[in-house]
Amino acid sequence: MDVIIFGGQSNMQGQTEGCPEINPQIEGALEYRAFGDKVVPLQHPVGENYGWDGLLLAASNEGGGSLVPAFCRAYIKETSKEVIAIHAARGNTTLGEWQKGTHRFKYMSDKINAGIKKAKERGEVEHIYYVWLQGESDSILGTSEDEYLESLIRYKNTLKKEFGIEKFGIIKVGYFFCTSQWHTNVSTYEEKKKNDETIMRAQERAVETDSDFVMLTRVCSQLSMQKEYINPKASGHYNNAAMEIIGESAGKTLAKL
Repeated sequence: MDVIIFGGQSNMQGQTEGCPEINPQIEGALEYRAFGDKVVPLQHPVGENYGWDGLLLAASNEGGGSLVPAFCRAYIKETSKEVIAIHAARGNTTLGEWQKGTHRFKYMSDKINAGIKKAKERGEVEHIYYVWLQGESDSILGTSEDEYLESLIRYKNTLKKEFGIEKFGIIKVGYFFCTSQWHTNVSTYEEKKKNDETIMRAQERAVETDSDFVMLTRVCSQLSMQKEYINPKASGHYNNAAMEIIGESAGKTLAKL
């Protein structure tokens, strides 16, 4: 059995156009829920509102879809292993808001520790991995490449020490600031695109310079620029079709480890 923790902001939380019409349970996969300290069959919607009425960790927006089921389906298909997924994401969050010492880290830590404990009660846990999709808010904030990289390494080192994660998997962030219709009065398109690419470069450098990191997929940069893969209700956010592509691509890569 492997434990896979899913962290990040809105595109990891899940902010699609709604719950997928075809929504089977993922065979061999369970999701840990802190409320009730239980595991449930993994399917959409994923996650739960946890900590200050969902201000710290949140379920898929309005009961919609996320990448987690597609990720676990692909991972299980390649490895034939059981998975317990722990969803710990929240939209509109910077990397700094996830660091140790914040209220968000405290609630995330409580949930992850309880989830790992629950998994170990069910059987032997062979691997613990962390999967990260975040960076949009840091792009908007104007976080520098070096600052983001330093913060990402510090965050990874904390997770490795606190939870024993073996690999920190990165789903490389896509274009958000320059495509979002919510920021039309801030900077020019080229300036906003430059901010997006600053975060992308920092994530690439993390993988190049630290073997604890692994790049799971780079597909978001392509999908984020294609209208057919964007939630029509929320610019900059992926729809269910995109979530299937992102999740499958990233899950297959992690399985190869």
